[in-house]
Amino acid sequence: MNVFALPIINGVLPRPDGGVLQGVFLDPYFARMITNAGVGGEIFIFPISFEDNGLYPVGVLARIEDIWKDALPGGNGMGLFARVIGRERSRARNFEFTDKGLVACGIEKLDFQSLRDEGYPVICGAGWHPRGGYTTFDSDRKNIEITIYGFEYETGKEVAIVGHLNGEIEPEKAHTVEHAIIRSLKNYAICTPKTLRESMRRETAELKWSVEVGIAKKLPEVFGVTRSGICGNPLTQMASYYLTEEFKNQIKRGANLIDSIVEARKKTVSRITRDMDITTRKGVRQLQGLKKGMFHDDTPEELRILKKVIMKFPQDPWH
Repeated sequence: MNVFALPIINGVLPRPDGGVLQGVFLDPYFARMITNAGVGGEIFIFPISFEDNGLYPVGVLARIEDIWKDALPGGNGMGLFARVIGRERSRARNFEFTDKGLVACGIEKLDFQSLRDEGYPVICGAGWHPRGGYTTFDSDRKNIEITIYGFEYETGKEVAIVGHLNGEIEPEKAHTVEHAIIRSLKNYAICTPKTLRESMRRETAELKWSVEVGIAKKLPEVFGVTRSGICGNPLTQMASYYLTEEFKNQIKRGANLIDSIVEARKKTVSRITRDMDITTRKGVRQLQGLKKGMFHDDTPEELRILKKVIMKFPQDPWH
């Protein structure tokens, strides 16, 4: 089956079992495509992956419920609006650009529950946005719990998914998994063992880069900053606290604003590396900062382990 396809820049997909979303189309090409599809027509909505710089072919097959023209917010002219309702999760074989619009070719239904039953678990990101997460564990480091929280697109209601890992991986690896699941859901609106592994690699690479730059350039405020957000960990928390404290001290001593910021940054980096026993030697500091300071593990994980990890989570917040 071939249908018109709508790539979504911000990854917002309707819930596949009847979720309703509406938006405005400013690009003439896609506005014309929506008009060509018409009310009652089907459209394949899927994410653009900024991290892969391309189209990700897994999305939601939806039906167009209404199309209308209305004034844009701020009085910036008129725009074409459309409302769609999600029908089912689907995958496209490929895409073709035509005069009438972008076409998704070879659309086939994806049954996530069947995939999980067959040993290939996935987490669905359609219909909700993950805002953050946290990892907890008990004193013996075995009973690990990962919580990913967010909200529904349609209602704004808070939702969450929770995974009880029970010793499958170590806490440091679990913290990395937590961030990688969020990253995968934001980027692909789905989390599979393969996207999880790739997201873990990207997340730890960016965290190490933040340590390297933060120490080398005396910029503690960049510790823990990645594309997926800011990582909450002892290193970033101490950096925030020390930076504020040192800045206030400099101001009290009569230093001007610029000098106070520069000196506070230097003293903050010095205090953190000393207190957390992190070397300032290039090539080693980023790994120590990641493991000792941020509580992350950058060791690549086998797909079979990641399959077990994902299976510990529900398919989505509603299951």
